[in-house]
Amino acid sequence: MNRILFRSLYMFVCLASVGALFGCTHYEKNNGRGDIPGFFIRSEMQQADRAVESARQAGKDKACPADFKAAEAAKDKAYDVFRACHTEEGAALANDATAKANALCPPQAAPMAASEAPIEPVPATEPTPERFKYCVTLDIEYDINKAEIRPQYGDEVAKVGDFMKKYPTTTAVIEGYTDEVGTDEYNLQLSQKRAESVVIYLEEHFGIAASRLAAKGYGKTKPIADNATDTGRQKNRRINAIIDCAFDLKEIAPPPDRLCIALNVEFATDSAEIRPAYFEQVDKVGTFMQKYPTTTAVIEGHTDSTGPAAHNMQLSRERAQSVVNYLVAKFGIDTKRLSAKGYGSTRRIAYDSTPEGRQKNRRINAIIDCVIK
Repeated sequence: MNRILFRSLYMFVCLASVGALFGCTHYEKNNGRGDIPGFFIRSEMQQADRAVESARQAGKDKACPADFKAAEAAKDKAYDVFRACHTEEGAALANDATAKANALCPPQAAPMAASEAPIEPVPATEPTPERFKYCVTLDIEYDINKAEIRPQYGDEVAKVGDFMKKYPTTTAVIEGYTDEVGTDEYNLQLSQKRAESVVIYLEEHFGIAASRLAAKGYGKTKPIADNATDTGRQKNRRINAIIDCAFDLKEIAPPPDRLCIALNVEFATDSAEIRPAYFEQVDKVGTFMQKYPTTTAVIEGHTDSTGPAAHNMQLSRERAQSVVNYLVAKFGIDTKRLSAKGYGSTRRIAYDSTPEGRQKNRRINAIIDCVIK
């Protein structure tokens, strides 16, 4: 009993000493896992917990049991080292455990022709087939070099938390961004921490399961304002929530900041004409924009890789423009509210080595900005 008491006191002194030196920058509320005493604990430890638990809920303990056990063992070792008062070493091992858990059961690449390069990930707002994406920009201001959410921004995070509680089939990717102050590597890490802080907030305050949330840091790579001014830099220190929804848009009231719809419009090879069978798909966009007259939309056209790149780029824009023309003619949408953008074959979602893959790549996306208050 005395040994246990001494060990607890020793651990408390270690944590108190670290906290006195460095403050609570890298700490969060202790959930009691790992038998670590104290009210606060290094965030790296519980991030490893969340990563392993998320992998378990995703079924990866059964899909790749050996690798899962290795990740779980790495997490347990990190706690053992941390419990022995080797704080920084334990935190570093926890980061390794998190990386192992996040890398479990990598998806197998589909067969591809020898001439095809691997498919590059498309931007987060690109919807998966048969699903919509609702994109919400959270107006959260961060202090320079900080990832903590200030109390006054709880209502902003609630936009996502309340939405995901109402629609339990939804999942979300929380994206973090920084301004350009600092090195690329540091900004990437800081943006990841900012995204993770929102994930933690959603878990703790709204009860959203960890398996429904993911965090992704982009650093300074996607500025939305000029970094030459304080105001511009503050706008770039932001969070986006990309919510993937498996239900019809009629259920959404009110709409979020942005709606991204993948239209199942099949184009004949080398054609930009919309066939009557697919009018109903395009009508979804027209009906939505009629109902909400303050919305604007970018119609994106995509092709497969058959033919010269320049021709595909032109063809994809023509396909997008044909949708714009349809919306103007049938629904009376003002041309100022619509624009067409062609990407050619630069954003593949399937391999072009099969007819089915090429058909998936000949597609239209509608990115609708919902400036509704």
